[in-house]
Amino acid sequence: MSAALTYPEPYRIPAGMLALAVHLLFFFLLYFGFRWQAQPPEEFMVEMWDSLPEAEVAPEPQPAPPDRQEPKPLPKVVAPVLPPVKADIEIRDKKKQAEAKARAAAEARMKQEKEKRELDKYAAQRAASLRQEQARIRAEVDAATATQVGRYQDMIRAKVRRNIVMPPDVPESARAEFRVTLLPGGDVLEVELIRSSGHAAYDNAAERAIYKAQPLPVPTDAGLQKMFRELKLTIRP
Repeated sequence: MSAALTYPEPYRIPAGMLALAVHLLFFFLLYFGFRWQAQPPEEFMVEMWDSLPEAEVAPEPQPAPPDRQEPKPLPKVVAPVLPPVKADIEIRDKKKQAEAKARAAAEARMKQEKEKRELDKYAAQRAASLRQEQARIRAEVDAATATQVGRYQDMIRAKVRRNIVMPPDVPESARAEFRVTLLPGGDVLEVELIRSSGHAAYDNAAERAIYKAQPLPVPTDAGLQKMFRELKLTIRP
């Protein structure tokens, strides 16, 4: 057979597609590269200065201080933190102790006040009893003294009447009162008429009888003698 036999090539079609893809990629790169270069540059602003800003001057370096040994820091003392439960218990215990002390102080104060009231009451009763006893003793002494004084006054009046020279016509109601000053032994120092009987003759006779009756009878007790230093004496017929 003169005619040549033709066989299909299996890799011919894929090779053509690959070449077409490479040409398309090259075309896109050229196109977009040209577009990117043709775009205008981005806008930017320029600030105008009247004068240049002053340059910051760096501080001059300070000379290094002489080497000295830095003091060692003291160790920090950290107080232990008590647990809240223990702190609450201590607070309650202190509160109870304070309340107990307050109650004890109040009870002691009340006891002292009660004792003081009792002592004051006893002292008042004792003082009242003592005053009553003293009043009783004074009353007894006064009564005894009055009895003694009255007895000695009666003795003095009787002695004076025995020494009086009775003038005539003197009524029985005549009454002459004298103030008589005596010495400790009963001698008469002075006689003064302080109330007349209304009969001068009787008054004079009674005064003479007082001087004539001395020494007048006076008590030997020193306390009673003081009561007879100045004596009010009434003379009746």
